[in-house]
Amino acid sequence: MCLLSRLLPACLAICQAAAMPWTTTVLQTFTKPGANPTAPLVRGADGGLYGTSSSGGAAGVGTLFRVESGKVLTIHHFGAAGGSAPAAGMVVGGDGALYGTTDGGGAGGFGAVFRFDPATGTLATLFNFAGGNGSVPAELAWHGDGNFYGVTRAGGANGHGTLFKLTPGGTLTTLHSFTGTDGSDPCGPLEFAGGSFYGVCRSGGSSSLGTAFRITPGGTFTPLFSFSGNAGAHPGANPAAGLRLHSSGVLVGTTEYGGSAGFGTAFKLTTAAVPVHGVLHHFADPTGSQPAGRLVEGADANLYGTCAAGGTAGFGVLFRLTPGGIHTPLHQFSGNDGAVPRAGLVEDAGGLFHGTTSAGGPGQLGVAFTLSSGGAFAVEAVLSPGSGFLPSGAPVADGTGRWLFPLARGGDLGGGTIAAIDPDTGELTSHALDPAIGDTPDGALSSLNGVFYGICARGGLFDRGSAFVYDPLSGPAALADFDTAGGSLAEGPLVPLTGALFGMAREGGSSVRGTLYRLSTTGSRLRVLSFTGTTGSTPGRDPRGPLVLAPNQSLYGTTALGGSSNLGVVFKINALGAYTQLASFTSTGPNSPGGGLVLAADGMIYGSCRSGGDSGAGALIRIDPATDQWETAASFDPASSEEPLGPLLASDEGFIFGLTAGGAVFRFHPLLGLEIVADTGAAGAAEDESALAHTGGLALLPDRSLLCTLPAGGPGGGGQVVRIVPPAPRTAWKLAQLGDAQAPDTGDPDGDSLPNLVEYALGLDPAVPDALPAAALVSGALEVTLARDPARTDVAVSVEATSDLEGPWETLASTSSGLPYTGPGYVSGDAATPSLKAVRIRDTLSPPSAPRRFLRLRVDP
Repeated sequence: MCLLSRLLPACLAICQAAAMPWTTTVLQTFTKPGANPTAPLVRGADGGLYGTSSSGGAAGVGTLFRVESGKVLTIHHFGAAGGSAPAAGMVVGGDGALYGTTDGGGAGGFGAVFRFDPATGTLATLFNFAGGNGSVPAELAWHGDGNFYGVTRAGGANGHGTLFKLTPGGTLTTLHSFTGTDGSDPCGPLEFAGGSFYGVCRSGGSSSLGTAFRITPGGTFTPLFSFSGNAGAHPGANPAAGLRLHSSGVLVGTTEYGGSAGFGTAFKLTTAAVPVHGVLHHFADPTGSQPAGRLVEGADANLYGTCAAGGTAGFGVLFRLTPGGIHTPLHQFSGNDGAVPRAGLVEDAGGLFHGTTSAGGPGQLGVAFTLSSGGAFAVEAVLSPGSGFLPSGAPVADGTGRWLFPLARGGDLGGGTIAAIDPDTGELTSHALDPAIGDTPDGALSSLNGVFYGICARGGLFDRGSAFVYDPLSGPAALADFDTAGGSLAEGPLVPLTGALFGMAREGGSSVRGTLYRLSTTGSRLRVLSFTGTTGSTPGRDPRGPLVLAPNQSLYGTTALGGSSNLGVVFKINALGAYTQLASFTSTGPNSPGGGLVLAADGMIYGSCRSGGDSGAGALIRIDPATDQWETAASFDPASSEEPLGPLLASDEGFIFGLTAGGAVFRFHPLLGLEIVADTGAAGAAEDESALAHTGGLALLPDRSLLCTLPAGGPGGGGQVVRIVPPAPRTAWKLAQLGDAQAPDTGDPDGDSLPNLVEYALGLDPAVPDALPAAALVSGALEVTLARDPARTDVAVSVEATSDLEGPWETLASTSSGLPYTGPGYVSGDAATPSLKAVRIRDTLSPPSAPRRFLRLRVDP
């Protein structure tokens, strides 16, 4: 017992040494892709095919990408400071760089002009608009005089947009400010012909349906005509793209609306002093409507373009138009292969056209496609990344050394993915979720009888979410389609109980406040209860998983809202299905639970609240299932971290681990309190495009390191998987006991002739003189009792015996890597459990068979 009393302080010192920084290694980083490209692709001077998306990306305000080898590769994520929402195309400048514009952002928030160098991959802001000199710039035109010419769709002296000249050095000259009467909301790019630039405005003019104009590089502006709608002198309304100079010498363009059917027109315009306008084609919805992209002339002199709507499925059409006006639909989008193509096409040297759609394809993010002049269509790449993005649940072991976790968005089918990662190599594989099975997997997978089960928040037959079965080899398969009555917007993980699975849905049920349900392994779902909000028989709203099954066979859970103050509740469902509210949170204490509960090694149940606590930064709560009483276990300090979110993790040593919204990893122990062990630099929670919040999670690996999924952040903005390794136990012990993590193993600061390594191995205090445990005669043989701490995995200890000090020495028992003692001399006291051990080791020979016996202790790092 004396030996144990000496070990206890050493154990506490090891635990407290977690104040040492843990090491974080990024295993995988995911890219949040651009979405909804509305700008045409451009062929760079390096031969690459580049484009922009007006939304998505790490900051949600657009990306610059390259289409290569069947993939869309994100090169740059836009942010507000450098410009946001690049909705217009780019142009190759005289220096071979690409120049483009953003609708918003920049220093003043009115849009910006940027320069991207494909050779170096760098992007820099060239000019920031200020409103008075224009805002919302459109696609630029490069002119042979070495300058760029362009339009802003708003701002200027009259608020209707401007025409400007911009030098490559970033000096802007306003050439004209639109008045509304002569046009408003001009479209880019300008087209140079006969010594002047020609362009169109989307609105303004005599009928407020748009105008055409001409301006010289010196700034002489001439209005040409106003569009007249469905009929009149200049049929058409609201052009959406600039004009194009055809090889025949006439300008060609489109209007998105107007014309005889009201679905748009294609027109031509001469460049004479008094230009002549003529309609080439009146669009009709069945063969394509709303031509929005700029026309392009093919090698065959025909015109090729896009309609954003119409066609048999209503998702848009690609068409060919002869100079004489013969119109031929070449491809009609179905949605799966893209939808709403608002950008024009670009032709490559081989006569193949390239373009993008602003919607459709996996995840409705859009696609890049090719089109031949004969109408052969192919999807070239999709914006949805195959591996997925936005990790949305804690990792779960698959039994082969890999760990499974969901990614809420992306995948080849657009419904998210289930990924498997090797924590040693970072190698990742994934299976895509078909939205017909389920969309937006949310929460960790659960295992019951060797089968994995998962939850989708959306998708399925009724688009209210679903449950699926997952096979690591073949992928997901449908199990159950959820509806509103049973509960929708469900969140995993499911909790196995009596051969079935229990889970919660954040919405739906009889009171539309969420539900708790039972799911059979064959897919039959039974609603156990509907939450009733702030009052009623089952208070609570927006329940958060996971549930916890306590030893008393009751389920415990939390809701984020509801209860008397609408700040959440803690509840219990007993084995008979009876509901009991255990806590109704208020603003004076912990409130707003941000994740489910976990059962700790000491039998207590822990949960987290994202608000309240001593400093208002959130708290951990503890529930005693023996009494159903709860208390605050620890409060977060906003100076270090705040807002715990997502599932908690309990270790067999009694620690509780979790994540905060800002990506800090914390751990708590009843004896040691709360501490931050790592700052991942990513986000522990993130919302998807529909504002549904997702959280990551943690798993404890066999070596006691943590595997962590993070929904957002990282260089690609789409989340990360990181491995967080605690400091080596001996290093932590040295820091705690000696104040020096690098103290030598051979050091002896207390002068007791026991080096630090031996003091560490035996749980002794290196600052107080000690002696080795004494051997005693037990049953006629020498026996020694040694301490073993399973957490000290970086030391090996052997007890050896001999009859002659010259040797040989026989190993009686040994331990290494934190494993129990083994050997012929082991008697008792050891086991493969985490608690401290007092291990009895006895000599295998005894007098008189061995008149002299010696024991020695061997300690190796």
